[in-house]
Amino acid sequence: MNRIRAARQARGWTQADLATRARVSARTIHAVEKGEDCRQATKRRILIALGVPWDERYDYFPRMQSVRPIAAPRIAERESA
Repeated sequence: MNRIRAARQARGWTQADLATRARVSARTIHAVEKGEDCRQATKRRILIALGVPWDERYDYFPRMQSVRPIAAPRIAERESA
């Protein structure tokens, strides 16, 4: 189960309750509980509303893998090939 959802349910809150306390939309809470990524400011608001220290954010929001684009070969390399 999603840690945000578990923490919310442990407090007996609905998604709308958490959204109101975190000053975000209920749709945002729904998306976060489904595992979608959100902005750092949104994460901070949700964690503050739940009373979770910022240091524990990675327990609640897994780190997203960054995907680096593959660098295009240099022009000089293409000409010599």
